Amino acid sequence: MAAKSKKTDKSAIIIAVAIIIAISAFLVVVGVFFRRGEKIPSNPEGTVGNIAGNINNGGIVCESEGRIYFSNPYDGGALYSMNVDETDCKKISSAVASSINVAGDYIYYFQSGSSGAAGLGSVRVPNAFIRSHTDGSKGYTLSRDVVVRAQVIVDRIYMEGTADNNHNAPYFLVMDTSGENMEILAQFGINPACVYGDQIYYNNTEGNHNLMAYNTKTGTTSLVLEGNIWNPVIDNGYVYYMALSEGYQLRRYSLSDKTIEILTDEKVELFNVYKGYIYYQTIGDNAHLGFMLSDGSGKTVLANGNYNSISMTNGYVYFKDYWNETSLYHTFPGSTSYSPCNAALEAALENIQKESEK
Repeated sequence: MAAKSKKTDKSAIIIAVAIIIAISAFLVVVGVFFRRGEKIPSNPEGTVGNIAGNINNGGIVCESEGRIYFSNPYDGGALYSMNVDETDCKKISSAVASSINVAGDYIYYFQSGSSGAAGLGSVRVPNAFIRSHTDGSKGYTLSRDVVVRAQVIVDRIYMEGTADNNHNAPYFLVMDTSGENMEILAQFGINPACVYGDQIYYNNTEGNHNLMAYNTKTGTTSLVLEGNIWNPVIDNGYVYYMALSEGYQLRRYSLSDKTIEILTDEKVELFNVYKGYIYYQTIGDNAHLGFMLSDGSGKTVLANGNYNSISMTNGYVYFKDYWNETSLYHTFPGSTSYSPCNAALEAALENIQKESEK
């Protein structure tokens, strides 16, 4: 009788374990279904996730539907949002965010870590390209690739990546906003920031830096302008770019009459163009952050020294001190003064205090 009882107990354990495994597998499948199966509504034709100049400057600021989504340097780069007038500033995620795009009710960004990931006992947060609702809920990993720049165009995400554990060389890929139908389009880097109509304008990285256009509908490429060109931005029918072989001059090329204008002879390290203004950082002697009108007139020095991460919205221009990453300044377009973005600082201090009390 004892032997029979022992055998029965063993069988019962095996059956129980099998049931637990089956239930666990079912729950995993159901979980994956609901996470991956979330239906992402189609975006209207012409939808672009962020302006080109913002993406070229790291994609740490993005404006959409009355909100500004940004990587807050006062909280280690965590993802925040606020109204366009900088009210209602709140934390969305602890992820250190870049290449921020917003389309419809969703935000897309590259997560390179966590604002709370430093120090002993911290949890390591892997690199990932994330999609979530704009309030930070229902986050989902679309890719584990190391993404340098990304741009949402209607219902597809175009990504420029670098060599990593998944890739032997830089690459250019596309996937649906659902995370499906991923396809590598090129085994070299193509910057997808600059979108005009159905075309992505980019500087070639294979043998030359000619300005090229990639047609997102046909998958074909064409030559637009020969030259040593970098970081193109299209605004009001002109391609703005840095002419590397000509001392990093800032120039613009008319798409209609095919003419080139030199906007400044200064050596430009980075720039942004939006709503009739150009903001740019020079390098070398007398380095400064300056601005001008989009035709090159009205050149003005805003701040002497070195600044980066120039980001533009309808109401503000944001930038950071190159030597102080824990900084975020703002100015009104065309203004000759600037100040710290106190809304971002105050919200960060409030969140840091709350987290320290947990």
